[in-house]
Amino acid sequence: MPAVSQKQQKFFGIVRAIQKGEMAPTTPETAKAAADMKKSDVKDFASTKHKGLPEKKKVQERIDYADSKQMKRFADEKKRNKEQDARMKHGKRWKEFTRDVDAAKNRLRPGEVKKLVDGKWVSNKN
Repeated sequence: MPAVSQKQQKFFGIVRAIQKGEMAPTTPETAKAAADMKKSDVKDFASTKHKGLPEKKKVQERIDYADSKQMKRFADEKKRNKEQDARMKHGKRWKEFTRDVDAAKNRLRPGEVKKLVDGKWVSNKN
């Protein structure tokens, strides 16, 4: 199993050196990994080439639905992505397209009547 990042490969290089007796354990993590893991597994991780590996693996951010700041940031990001998707789909005419969509939403359908109820316009077609 190859290493997934350069940092992981370097870590297992240190663990391999400890297992071979070339160096003393530098941290408790390296000592524990050297004692617990098989030499062949450590060799697989340590022998991975750096080319094409990220420096550090990116961890995907978890969403805490109880955190209001995080939810606001998530909603803002979703809105921004929606705008960007519309731009990519409709190109230079995306503003014109969004104006046409808004006009179509406000247009009355055949046989439709809107009444003002409790301060809101309500359609008879809904």
